[in-house]
Amino acid sequence: MSTLVKKLEEREAKLQNDMKGLLNEDGTIDAENREKFDRMTGELHGIEASMRDAKDAELEELREQVRQSKNSGQHRETEDEKRARAFCEFIRGGEDRVEERSSLIAGTDANGGFIVPENMHAQLIEPVRAMNPIMRMATTFNLTGSVSIELPRKATHGEVKSVGETDERTELSAPTFANDTLTAHEVYTDQRATQLFLDEVQWAEQKLMGWIYEDLASDFEKKCVDGRGDAQKEPTGLFTASDFYLKKNVKSAGSVTAADILDMYFALPPAYRAGGTFLANGATMAQLAQLTHPAASGTVPFMQFDGDVPSILGKKVEECQNAPSIGSATFPLAFGDIARAYAVAIHKTPAILRDPYTARPKVSFYAYGRMGGRPWNPEACVLLSTATE
Repeated sequence: MSTLVKKLEEREAKLQNDMKGLLNEDGTIDAENREKFDRMTGELHGIEASMRDAKDAELEELREQVRQSKNSGQHRETEDEKRARAFCEFIRGGEDRVEERSSLIAGTDANGGFIVPENMHAQLIEPVRAMNPIMRMATTFNLTGSVSIELPRKATHGEVKSVGETDERTELSAPTFANDTLTAHEVYTDQRATQLFLDEVQWAEQKLMGWIYEDLASDFEKKCVDGRGDAQKEPTGLFTASDFYLKKNVKSAGSVTAADILDMYFALPPAYRAGGTFLANGATMAQLAQLTHPAASGTVPFMQFDGDVPSILGKKVEECQNAPSIGSATFPLAFGDIARAYAVAIHKTPAILRDPYTARPKVSFYAYGRMGGRPWNPEACVLLSTATE
């Protein structure tokens, strides 16, 4: 891990701890601490973006160093590379085939197994993050110890009164704050492969790990859309949070027009509109692409394309595969500043249990991790309902 990433993680942990320290026991924040808390939240968002960029740059630099050292025949493995090699040896043949068993990082909870090394985890998680628009754009909290974090949010706006310079100041009862819990619930999958495949196919362990991460991420993407919440041990979906976010109804039941989208667009407060993105599935996007601008007599497409990137009213339209389609009383379209509207928790210790006995002649790989998601700021997103008022 680079010095920069380590410093960013240390700063992230300190900020989260300092933010908790500003909370009262009931989860509220005193008015004198509000500005400090908002400033910390903004810095936290910036740190998360910097960490992603730094890790991407670090991975590319490591790959280039490995390529150069291999070409020169003078490569010496780093500790991260030793852990990754040991883990790959474990996947292929179990602990008996691992040359340096001390490089394997054992799981510490009841599930056991061996933890995926950080450098492998980063390479595997980033491609699937890129394919999940909610996971990619939401504010991500990387958890290392606890599986949950408290997320304070403003429940009502502040009260402002005008007074003379020497007039008495009465105590104000607003703003008020709510405290929501973001929990990373355990998710697991059971993948299988023959020992012949593991022995004979080049990079078999990478292929297997790729399948595991793809399946976990695909399930997580769906639950970030329509998850039923903590009671079902899964995320609360962005598109199912109609009682939490702002909501706009269409004028004609079961259909969406350009005028409906204009109403939705301007329903989002300007503070969030600047960073707004539309989310819809492919079928909905196909229908939106056929709409024309209501002020242009049917001659100007409402959805514009820059190459293959669609936009509406200058705001990018992201394809969200599992979002509802346009139908009777559905929520097929979301518009908002997703980084401020939704929070994701990823625990950084996914692990693998290798079982060569249960599914013989195949080897079973029980993989588990912890992920969670929940709506965060109710004003930062608008959902379009195809029901009328």
